[in-house]
Amino acid sequence: MEMSHEYMRETVRAMQVGGFELTSSGSSSPTGNGPGFEVSRYELVRGDAEDLVLECLEYSDGSETYWLELRKLHTISSFSFQLDSWKHRESQVEFRYYPRDDGVGLTFVLAL
Repeated sequence: MEMSHEYMRETVRAMQVGGFELTSSGSSSPTGNGPGFEVSRYELVRGDAEDLVLECLEYSDGSETYWLELRKLHTISSFSFQLDSWKHRESQVEFRYYPRDDGVGLTFVLAL
């Protein structure tokens, strides 16, 4: 599956079916010295122990980057990090960090 903003929206919908509550928002970044971009933000909360934020940044040149912040995943949290890829299935979402040059990367699976 090719990563895209549409696929992120599909993943968010799958997470809602899996019990997550969604709050979404969007904003623009001023161009300044770099390319401008639009941010689409999806805050996903399930119970007291799971609170995640997915973001898609769409740049003026048509490229996109994807980010995940773990605000709370039971006892784990993280700052926002860029995703290499993700896959959603009926019972889970698999998130993958950018791999190192040798191809080794961290993947974690979130049960739905």
